[in-house]
Amino acid sequence: MCRGYNQKKRLYSESVAKSSPIIRSEIQQLLDEPILVSNREAVLGFTIDGQTSKDLDDAIWIQPKPSGVVIDVHISDVTALIPMGSSLEEQAISQVATNYMASRIEPMFPHELSEDKLSLLENQLRLTVTIRVTLDESANIKKTQLLLTHLTSLKQFSYGSADATLNDPSNPFFQVLRYCEVWAQKFAWKRQSLGAIGQTTVGGVTLDEEGRLVETSMYHSQQIIQEFMILANTAVANLAEQHQLPLLYRNHTASAVAPKSKELIETLTTLGLPELIRQKLQSWLNAATYSPAVIGHFALSLPAYTHFTSPIRRVADYVNHRILKAVFIDNAESPYTVEDLEGIAEHINQKRQEVKEKRNDHYREKRLSQTVNLLQKRGKLQGLSDKDFSKILKDSLKVSKLDQMVPEAIARLEARELKPVDLYYLAFGEYQDPENKALIKEKLLGYIEEQPAHATQTLQIASAINQTTLEYLEKTTASGKFAFWSVFEGETTSVPAIATTKQAAKHQANCLLLQGVFEQNLVPSKLIDKSSLQDVAITETIEDSIIEYGIAEIDLSLVPEEARDCPVGYLHDNLQQLKFKKPAYFFNKVQDKWRCSCRVSWFDDLILETEAVASSKKEAKTMASLKAIADLERLRS
Repeated sequence: MCRGYNQKKRLYSESVAKSSPIIRSEIQQLLDEPILVSNREAVLGFTIDGQTSKDLDDAIWIQPKPSGVVIDVHISDVTALIPMGSSLEEQAISQVATNYMASRIEPMFPHELSEDKLSLLENQLRLTVTIRVTLDESANIKKTQLLLTHLTSLKQFSYGSADATLNDPSNPFFQVLRYCEVWAQKFAWKRQSLGAIGQTTVGGVTLDEEGRLVETSMYHSQQIIQEFMILANTAVANLAEQHQLPLLYRNHTASAVAPKSKELIETLTTLGLPELIRQKLQSWLNAATYSPAVIGHFALSLPAYTHFTSPIRRVADYVNHRILKAVFIDNAESPYTVEDLEGIAEHINQKRQEVKEKRNDHYREKRLSQTVNLLQKRGKLQGLSDKDFSKILKDSLKVSKLDQMVPEAIARLEARELKPVDLYYLAFGEYQDPENKALIKEKLLGYIEEQPAHATQTLQIASAINQTTLEYLEKTTASGKFAFWSVFEGETTSVPAIATTKQAAKHQANCLLLQGVFEQNLVPSKLIDKSSLQDVAITETIEDSIIEYGIAEIDLSLVPEEARDCPVGYLHDNLQQLKFKKPAYFFNKVQDKWRCSCRVSWFDDLILETEAVASSKKEAKTMASLKAIADLERLRS
């Protein structure tokens, strides 16, 4: 039974300073103790971690079988070294997890242990717990074993060096890594087929295990490790759940307003823009929590999930090791009661939230301070990347009005370098000088007049950020044309947009709405009288031209964000990576416009052909390239 874990004060003592001499003594004792491997199976494996990682929790190995595969995930056997009830354990439970700060790392276990005797270092003998999972050819789990093992890691890969090995057939680890990659893809496809959004790519952006956006690009080997860890955590959770064993399950739920998985994925794919996806996910998904009760994991689409693979860095994994080893290896009772686990789970959930809020406050204050300093220095805004400019534009709204951003914003508008989220900040932000607002209005409205779809994306972002809905009033004119009023926060324009297609009319209605935002002349939507609508003349747009000449519209949700600034160059580089021929472009005049045909071939076979019509050759080429990029993304998926 649990020794001394019923009293939360003792369990979560914050008086680490008082016991620091005891902790130092315990550390030294552990460092001096030899590693004993009797009655443990020797296993093979290697680690793959970040370039700067020092606390290596896990290693992997794979064994092909005629009817499937056996995958070993070896985890550092931390509980074999850290005595239960020790000061080291109490400190770890108090801290909950390793904290990665901007300037330092606060390890859950001291550096002397977490980066040495507990870490699965290359060519160093270490005690491990192995989750051995037998799978059939369809990646279904047929058997799960929990074993006490010892490992001498064959290789310590960084993500970069592992990716290089995946492309080097002469490397002795090439074959095993390639095989790992194949099975990692199987796991991902199987999970996605069940409706999972976690640890996948949706709408052109990558999401993590809990459906949060991943800001940086991922290595192939990073995906291998993540898939293998999800497999191990899932297998362990299933094993515990089958035996009705309480442990710290990792539960993740959706809010009541979230659509079902398939509809959710379709909606995110349609949104396309990272900013819109982020806002939707924040409103749809609850924070993941620990509990001894099995609820399931929404983002991963799993009935049971837990954390087991990082006992050096997460106390939940450490506690789960103690439970599973006691029950499945020692054939004993769990060292924790359900009440103990409820107390530990509550403490972890609360502590994680506190750390998250503290970290967010720290970075928020740091960003705002940097923004103030940057705005005070002339010329600094010009050298910012698109991503950094967007951050400064957003943060400047919190520390001042947007006047200091106007010159650089205008330059980027003229260069067509701003994203829809930037357009949102410029349209809905405040200005001290009316002349600055007038300058932004002129340039921004000119920009969206050329690309009306950006007006729609801008207002979609506005509705997501303001947690409201972008709605439309619709009417068909006597001649069969479409009339639309855009309604945002109960207000709309006094006149509608009219076009030959619904999509074009919507885009134009959103252009008019943004103009109304600048001019502050919007009216309550309830005052609109659709019955008095006259069949007025249409201002033709690029979208109208495309439909008029029988050429499909561009689905921007399929176009990666990085492709939108320079579609022609992106398409050329992408085809070169795929070993395709360069795209071929053909032009001809259609009335007073230019039609461009973009053809993509593999050797002599035509793979796809797209067309677009615009007022200039350059615009038509750009649009045809965008359509080709969208078609390629569709073919890949």
